[in-house]
Amino acid sequence: MPLLEIKNLNLEFTHRGHAVQALQDVSLSIEPGETLCLVGESGSGKSITGLSIARLVPTPPARYVSGQILIEGRDTLQMSEKEIRKVRGGVVSYVFQDPGASLNPVFRIGSQIKEVLTLHRPNDANNAEVIRLLKLVGIPAPESRFHNYPHEMSGGMQQRAMIAMAIASRPKLLVADEPTTALDVTIQAQIVELLRDLKRELGMAILLITHNLGVVGDIADRVAVMYAGQIVETAPSRQLLKLPLHPYTRALMNSVPKLGSQAERLTAIPGNVPQLGSFPSGCRFHPRCAQAKDDCQKTSPELVEGGSNSQRLVRCPYWSADAHPDEGSGPVPSPQQGA
Repeated sequence: MPLLEIKNLNLEFTHRGHAVQALQDVSLSIEPGETLCLVGESGSGKSITGLSIARLVPTPPARYVSGQILIEGRDTLQMSEKEIRKVRGGVVSYVFQDPGASLNPVFRIGSQIKEVLTLHRPNDANNAEVIRLLKLVGIPAPESRFHNYPHEMSGGMQQRAMIAMAIASRPKLLVADEPTTALDVTIQAQIVELLRDLKRELGMAILLITHNLGVVGDIADRVAVMYAGQIVETAPSRQLLKLPLHPYTRALMNSVPKLGSQAERLTAIPGNVPQLGSFPSGCRFHPRCAQAKDDCQKTSPELVEGGSNSQRLVRCPYWSADAHPDEGSGPVPSPQQGA
């Protein structure tokens, strides 16, 4: 049984009296101990998908129209408020992209971590356990940092403290929403390495939400690519980086800076992600797609298997003609890690 299984999730927001679709038929699964990267541009629906797992999207203005979010076989959309509060933090924990905004500025770091222990592991709610967690996430001099306020720590140390808070409850799934965005490149690499080490040591699964494809090759077991509220491709990470099938995935990879490239300008995807309520008819990527055909404007494609590999799904009827190594242009070089 998958640890997490999202089945055909549809979510909408009410805006000025009108229903605006945000997610359409989103389906994902994560096995125990697995790392799934959810990638796509800002505005694609990645964060909404992550927040929906523990029903953190406020209702209203949001409304879960249909679908299921199964955690160990139990549908969180059918849970009472008391039941879902046990899931939040206990089974599923979150790390967000701006630790400075997530940490309470008027409480010391040690007190904030101890509060999580009090809620989910009351028998271990002591200073020694907090210090152990701070040491586990690589914070130097944890006995001293225990008494720091958030503003007394660097951005990287704040993010490590947030991760310590998230793993304090020993969750089965850690949702990391752009955890490296506000950090410089060196610290980004350290945080990714920390998440990888914690996954191995604690045996938890990770849903890593990111727009940085350079991170994917370092940590992901599988990748799901999202665009305009839909999953457009899923694949094991090595297969996707070696041979992306969907035109959007290939466009994302082409936009990553490559070491040794002689190009004078970076490659950009023309246009923008459509806003909620303004999704185009047919394939939602067709206005920006260099391979779009006439019927792409009329027919909304379904997720189909990418060849003989049942682990690969792609939302494009022309994937084989454009990208399959036996029928198309051949493998696409994998990008070097981007800045």
